[in-house]
Amino acid sequence: MRLFRNVLSALLVAVLGLGVAATVPTAAVAASEPKRLIEEEDPNDNRVGFNAFKLKGVITQAVLDPLTGQPAIDPLTGLETYVPYADGKVKLQKKKCKKCSWKNVKKLRTNDSGKFKTRIYAPRQGRWKWRVYVKASDGYGTTIGKRWTAAFR
Repeated sequence: MRLFRNVLSALLVAVLGLGVAATVPTAAVAASEPKRLIEEEDPNDNRVGFNAFKLKGVITQAVLDPLTGQPAIDPLTGLETYVPYADGKVKLQKKKCKKCSWKNVKKLRTNDSGKFKTRIYAPRQGRWKWRVYVKASDGYGTTIGKRWTAAFR
């Protein structure tokens, strides 16, 4: 009976060990996914109202090599080729305090040239932090834009 229990526990440990080992490489692969590029204009330069600012930006992504899944290199220039993130989903997130978590405020879409625009607001007292977030999809990793602070001065 003791021998049966020892053999059964050894098999259980081996199966669980293989399960843990199989999940580790997938996390490493997800970390190596290429990111999209988010280029944003400073919203403080585009004031729309007394507490509103216009946030504009362009999102581009590198052309991926179908075999490796990594950005393809142009043989003539030796550089990566970028295309716009056309009709892509973008989320606008807001953080109200230092220890607060990021909350989704608005869902945006990019146009055919990868451009997006929206308004961000400042509170009457205190400050809010804003950022643009693009979820991982189509072989690209999650990409987060710059953090912008909106406040009255």
